[in-house]
Amino acid sequence: MPKSEVLANLRAARSALLDAIDGLGEDQMLQVGACGFWTVKDVLAHLVAWEAELVTALSKLEQHQKHPPRIVEINDIDEWNDEQYHVNSSRPLPAVLEDFDGVHKHLIAAVEALDNRALDDNRLWPWMEGEPLSYLIAENAIWHEEEHAQNIREWRDAEGI
Repeated sequence: MPKSEVLANLRAARSALLDAIDGLGEDQMLQVGACGFWTVKDVLAHLVAWEAELVTALSKLEQHQKHPPRIVEINDIDEWNDEQYHVNSSRPLPAVLEDFDGVHKHLIAAVEALDNRALDDNRLWPWMEGEPLSYLIAENAIWHEEEHAQNIREWRDAEGI
């Protein structure tokens, strides 16, 4: 996927997620059930955790020519998600919202700094196991935000919010 398409898809996914949470008050963002037992705040913190790992990987690609970034070495995703939930569950909503905005800006900047070869060459990063780097971005940011935007929309519909 060329850089222009990656950036457009990142922005579109974020826009859809912002639409999904638009108009929610603090009480609603802290209401259990938006995704399993998670609140909207928990979902946003979850996305921040994954995107922060992605930003770290993208910002240190030179170091990852031989050694894979941590994000691709997460073996038990459910366990990692649970750990991140426990790290973030007590964080106040304003801090999570600030990170949600800030990490996304860093992600956009990290992608903008890459060239098309870095994103599209499926042989450049051996730890991607034949997939291009753009796949890692799509999987951990674009599709992830689309998935959770859908979860939140369904929850809002079910709750009449």
